[in-house]
Amino acid sequence: MTGIERVKAAFKGKPSDRVACYPIVSGLAARLVGKRPGDYYTDPRVLVEAQIALYEVLRQDVVVLMGDLFLEVEAMGARVEFPDDDVPRLRSYLLGEDKQRLASLGPVEPARAGRLPAYLEACRKMAAAISDSAIGAVLSGPWTLAVNLRGAENLIVDTSTDPEFVHRLMRLTTEIARRTGEAAGAAGVGLSFSEAPASLSLISPKIFREFVLPYEREVISHLREKRIGVTLHVCGFIDPIIEDILATGCGAVSIDEPSSLEKVLGAARGKAVVIGNVATGAFLDGPGEYLEAEVRRCLAAAAGADGFILASGCEISTRGDLEKVKRFCALAAELGKRE
Repeated sequence: MTGIERVKAAFKGKPSDRVACYPIVSGLAARLVGKRPGDYYTDPRVLVEAQIALYEVLRQDVVVLMGDLFLEVEAMGARVEFPDDDVPRLRSYLLGEDKQRLASLGPVEPARAGRLPAYLEACRKMAAAISDSAIGAVLSGPWTLAVNLRGAENLIVDTSTDPEFVHRLMRLTTEIARRTGEAAGAAGVGLSFSEAPASLSLISPKIFREFVLPYEREVISHLREKRIGVTLHVCGFIDPIIEDILATGCGAVSIDEPSSLEKVLGAARGKAVVIGNVATGAFLDGPGEYLEAEVRRCLAAAAGADGFILASGCEISTRGDLEKVKRFCALAAELGKRE
């Protein structure tokens, strides 16, 4: 089977020859083409070149076009720093000092704003270059956008002291997510919304249910009407809110190592594909046995589950070990075979 056939089988709940798999790799891939992470995040040509090179080595079932999660807020005026050898860093929150500035902010236009047009062009080029595996864009979900505009600490306090402001902000970020999600669909790639700050490692179930869930449901429903499926990636611990995450209507949920794969698989059966949750630390320097143990753990937890895709729990560090990334895909092909 091809990679895209395995992925389609997972979404249809049908068996495949082996478990589908992919690592979440961004700037680390730049090493394969003699570039640095800073080049990868600022030059879409390097992103495409690096991701194609990675695909030629791994033949992974999903090619994730992981850039950075500041594309949208940078296009709105936020300042982003691009170190040569690390991931980008957000250096200013547009609403960090004065939340009244919200009235002056409007949704970005993906076809014209900041680095978004270049990223979307990279998506189109990857979709044209690779046909045997699924291609997926990664964009910021509404809550992540709100955090990147206001700052996590401020926003969490606002949910208690000024909830109406948070709802106004979420209405703006939901509209942005609608527009960027539509643009990704038009570029011919799949769509993942990253919602790392929406886990219980940062917020409470009450905050999730009041300020995240309604807006996730709204944007996902809107995109589904346009035949654009959404994967939600939520880092950190999500066990107590997994039913809420599934209630968003997402087609797949990508989970990090702190969450229970068994619990999420049980809750998602017949509702959504589950993706994950190999610890990203297993891709750093260290004993190779850790990586194999993580792959075996996930495969054992998902034994008999057709709606499962093996993946790293989160983005692999730019300081990760490419040999371990290769080993991961080899282990998935070897140990993930199905009779």
